[in-house]
Amino acid sequence: MIRAILKAPGTIFALIVIAVLVGTMIVAPIVLNKDATGLNFSATSEGPNAMHWLGTDALGRDLLARLLVATRLSLGLAFLATLISAVLGLLLGGGVALLPARIRPIGLRFIDTLIAFPALIVAIFVGAIIGAGGKGATIGVGVAGSFYIARVMSALVLSSASRDYILAARILGVRRMRLLLRNILPNVADVLVIVVALGIANSIVFLAAMSFLGLGVQSPQFDWGQLLTEGVQQFYQAPLSALAPAIAIAISALAFGFAGEAVAKSLNPQLWTAMRSIKGPGAMLGTRASKILSQRIPTPSDEKEPALEVSNLSVQIPNKPSPIDIVTDISFVVAQGEMLGVVGESGSGKTTVANAISQLLPYPAKMNGTVKISGRDISTLTKDEFNQLLGTNVATVFQDPMSSLNPALRLDIQLTERAEVHQHIGRRQAREMAIANLKEVNLPAAEGQMRRYPHELSGGMRQRVMMAMGLMTRPALLIADEPTTALDVTIQAQIMDVLKEINQQHKMAIVLISHNLDLVGQNCDRILVMYAGRIVEELSREALSQPLHPYTQALLGALPDISESPDQPLVSIGGQVPDISNRPSGCAFHPRCPMAVERCTTEVPPLLPRRGGAVACWVANKDADNESA
Repeated sequence: MIRAILKAPGTIFALIVIAVLVGTMIVAPIVLNKDATGLNFSATSEGPNAMHWLGTDALGRDLLARLLVATRLSLGLAFLATLISAVLGLLLGGGVALLPARIRPIGLRFIDTLIAFPALIVAIFVGAIIGAGGKGATIGVGVAGSFYIARVMSALVLSSASRDYILAARILGVRRMRLLLRNILPNVADVLVIVVALGIANSIVFLAAMSFLGLGVQSPQFDWGQLLTEGVQQFYQAPLSALAPAIAIAISALAFGFAGEAVAKSLNPQLWTAMRSIKGPGAMLGTRASKILSQRIPTPSDEKEPALEVSNLSVQIPNKPSPIDIVTDISFVVAQGEMLGVVGESGSGKTTVANAISQLLPYPAKMNGTVKISGRDISTLTKDEFNQLLGTNVATVFQDPMSSLNPALRLDIQLTERAEVHQHIGRRQAREMAIANLKEVNLPAAEGQMRRYPHELSGGMRQRVMMAMGLMTRPALLIADEPTTALDVTIQAQIMDVLKEINQQHKMAIVLISHNLDLVGQNCDRILVMYAGRIVEELSREALSQPLHPYTQALLGALPDISESPDQPLVSIGGQVPDISNRPSGCAFHPRCPMAVERCTTEVPPLLPRRGGAVACWVANKDADNESA
């Protein structure tokens, strides 16, 4: 951390200047107050000399002494004004970002309106209302500076809110304020520090401007702005009387800007953890942690009901003249200990279904239908009950393992939070559980990894950490949303082996979302094939070699076959997935289907039982009816 600070540009300059300023603030008013305030009419308006290095003013007061003594008041008021700006700005920006999505734009436009007014004009206006003097100027500058900090804060919070690690925290049931303080602020702290440091620099300049305009510090007190005002009046007789406070203002503002950048770099763990060594293995697991690891938090009817039941699930986006369906009439059941695969091209609605189950749909999307987790209908639960159910019975592994973990928090903090919140155990026991789970997912040097940050791990290691995090409460359901997409083939196989071990050892239901039909077919008990927001076929692993729906057949045919000649071109599916706002009538696949008939263009085929599964295709169902007849 210290190395990161020292390597920042201008750090040495900033440290020296700030040290000199702090020393001056402490010593100068004690030692030089008499020279700065005492009148000496025998030495008025003198130029620089051995006794007075910067000369004297019209009343014979030493200009250098006045400049040094004014440092305490100038910087003190600047710090106070910046504190006001930071508190008001962080509260306003963070509060607006935490508003419900429906009314949040109103708050953002309100902040934008405030920023439209020039900061100095706002400071003068507020200062004039309160009254001329240091108090009014400080409050005015503080209020004026808060608008910019509020806009930066709201933008940073909103840009972080869609990250996977924030979604994961929401699944844990973390409340909004804790989400802001624990998960978002550490990741934007470096930017906020720079903004606040620039706020100090701006406050120094604005307070000087207020004093220059006669609205700031009033006699007999004096700050750099007042000295600048007096110096300008006699600039041609004694130019240093104006240049000295101007240079002090500029150097101080520049030093605090450099200092802010240095501190911001120290708050970014990626800059100072690269060479840190990993500690050796530690103690064995405690008995309480081992006992907790051996069981999952029970829920009502846990042993009788499937892990997940989805009935007539639809997701819509409000639109005129009619809402847009993202997914339509999705129904399936996942038994305890079963692994269900969901496949389809991008845009088919796979991730939307997963987000609907976890209640992570982005505004303004709305869900209709029934979702039951461990036999409990989530629509009938209170917010606290839902957070508890979701935090204990559902785990999610997202596609990008880097964005799934909070980059500003060490692994030990992220891994233990779930158990601490929902199982109400101590930090030590939660840490022992986390180490055991890391070993279970085959992460090497498990205890040593606990002190590391996500960026210090490889992609496969981060994905294993996500799985270990999901195991902390022994959930009934694990949703793996394309967990192998960003990994190479070897690591993909290792991750799938870990998922299968979890599924078999803990009888945990797993919903595996993937583009790779071959990967799903090798590992899942059943497969759901989705297209344009609907399930077009449900089939078992054994039936995958002979699918009924033309889309599933096309996906299967597009898989590379090493037994074929390398000169043979790969099979592809012509066309593309239709736009959700402009789906074709009838079967959505008919524009790309070589088997389409007239009925396919006008009527949506229902999902009918076939061969132990189901298929939604007029042609396939007609052929099956003919065979049975």
